[in-house]
Amino acid sequence: MTGAGGRLVMTVRLPDRTGAAKMALGFAQALRAAGHELTLVHGAVPAGVPSILPDFAAIGARTVLEPRLGRPWDPRLVPALTALVRGDGGRCVIGVNQRDRAPALLAAARAGVPGVLMVQNQHHFWGPRPLAALKRRGYRTVVARATTLAVCTSTVVQDEMTAFGVPPERTVVLPNGIAVRPPVELAAAERARLRAELGATEGDVLLLNVGRLDPQKGQDLLLEALAGLDAPVHVALVGSAGDSVAARRTAEYEAALHRRVRELDLGHTVTFLGWRDDVPRLLAAVDGYVHTARWEGPALPLAVMEAMAAGCPTVFTDCSGRPPVFEEPRHGLLARSGDPASIRQRIADLLALPPSDRAAMGAEGAALIRAHYRVEDLGRTFAGLIDDVLARAGRG
Repeated sequence: MTGAGGRLVMTVRLPDRTGAAKMALGFAQALRAAGHELTLVHGAVPAGVPSILPDFAAIGARTVLEPRLGRPWDPRLVPALTALVRGDGGRCVIGVNQRDRAPALLAAARAGVPGVLMVQNQHHFWGPRPLAALKRRGYRTVVARATTLAVCTSTVVQDEMTAFGVPPERTVVLPNGIAVRPPVELAAAERARLRAELGATEGDVLLLNVGRLDPQKGQDLLLEALAGLDAPVHVALVGSAGDSVAARRTAEYEAALHRRVRELDLGHTVTFLGWRDDVPRLLAAVDGYVHTARWEGPALPLAVMEAMAAGCPTVFTDCSGRPPVFEEPRHGLLARSGDPASIRQRIADLLALPPSDRAAMGAEGAALIRAHYRVEDLGRTFAGLIDDVLARAGRG
């Protein structure tokens, strides 16, 4: 039996613990609190990658493995999703990852229910130019025709969706949010131990960067910025090559980063930490945070929000525009996307601040996140949007 709002079907191709899956979980929690039953249709979890599936199970969501979500061109995928939606009595399909959004919309259309997109990121279509162009045309055709509502993380993403042909009235901007927790407090000895583990020596200003090692996240730009920086700074990179879909590209990128560190003589400035599941503790040990992505979806990426919530003064790129309700330098420092010189200058600006001013920036950033970016608040808004979609479908 479905809940008062009907059973919802959510597709997540990659149920790892990165940004899109985290937001899907946060919104799923709000949907469950609003009385909806939920089925999560997910792709396979790559070996060795932390999974968010136990969290979905813990909120009472049904989880269903559909391996073909990793192959969106598989002709059997849309019929399988359609059958699942009909079999579950689904009243709405919510697509999360870029690669599963078109199949989710097509399944919703075939089942005669609304199709909603959580558009977490700006769109990039990989592959040789003809293949990438074909992917873009196919995606555009589907989203223009079948999107009931596109929930976009920024106006930049919203503009992309309308350029794809989605009517503006079928789009809405809702930023991402995080579950705000009290910052971790470390004893002096533990903080010193962690800083040494991160590669910092006495007198270094220690910065953290968190994200998969991928051209999107722009760690190569960060290296170029550090190469011309005359300051006692050390940067710890947390992340590894991405999931199996992009394994070759990201593995090559990771190797290129290590090579560039050697070429730029940054061996004493940069530490590669690989994947870590103790980021809150790391944030408590560092002096600041730096994020140099070429593109994102939200103007405040999740990793930046988590750093700000922990009280870290931040430098990040304007790759998705200027965040709303954000004042520079009160809440943080913005660098131009794709510009190592701009990134270098903003890092230098941060390093030039006395520790008390860096702490004040961190405190103001944390207050901004608590006031405007709590996932519980944004989740309730998302649940209200879904209720409106269901109500309109019922009247139709």
